[in-house]
Amino acid sequence: MKTLHFTSICLSLVLFLLLPNPGHAAGISPEESDRIIKGMYSRYIPIYLKYRGVESTSKNISREYDARTNALKSTTEVTLHRKDYFYEDPEVKALSFRKDGRDRDPSDYRSRDSKPGYLVFDRKGAEHYTLKIVDRKVIGKRECYRIVVTPKKATARHFKGEIYCAVDTLDVVHTAGGAGDLEFPIKHFWAAFDFTQVNKVPVVQSGTIKIQVDVPVVYPDTLIVTDIDIVESRLIE
Repeated sequence: MKTLHFTSICLSLVLFLLLPNPGHAAGISPEESDRIIKGMYSRYIPIYLKYRGVESTSKNISREYDARTNALKSTTEVTLHRKDYFYEDPEVKALSFRKDGRDRDPSDYRSRDSKPGYLVFDRKGAEHYTLKIVDRKVIGKRECYRIVVTPKKATARHFKGEIYCAVDTLDVVHTAGGAGDLEFPIKHFWAAFDFTQVNKVPVVQSGTIKIQVDVPVVYPDTLIVTDIDIVESRLIE
């Protein structure tokens, strides 16, 4: 049976996660919060109007474990070419595929691609999410606002977690969390991503996704841990 993988669920949620309507953290005045909100809208809404998404090439290593015993079941290495659109279904093609030390035909690789997630800082972001700035934290030597994201209606297309946004530039630096709700066969979903810059726009640089699935016979109670390293990326106009 052809291998199934689940890396695209989170990528469609976290590419360009930008945040509206934060609450007031200790030491941040209402006036400063208003300034942050206006700055974020002014900086990012034009990005969604100008670009369609992000095209990338990534190297992914997925390790599958028995969720009950933690025993390693298999290891997959795949190089992917992806087009992750903001408002359209992603396009994914495997360039190379290696499973348990053996090269496989890339056409045998299958990813479980989902609808793109609801973006947090586009023009409709405030309809989907409640945001709150809770404090500041240093991430990768950059001082960031830590923003808790709560979906107003929990679905698999909503992000739920934390976004770290640079204080000086409002760049998205790091995200951690999962989906607002889980769909069969997923029992657990968590991911963390670090961001870099392409044309002064934050895009994913690397990350880790942990997904626990339970599909009788095919994937009985399996934990899939995927490490992602983006080799190159560009914005799609």
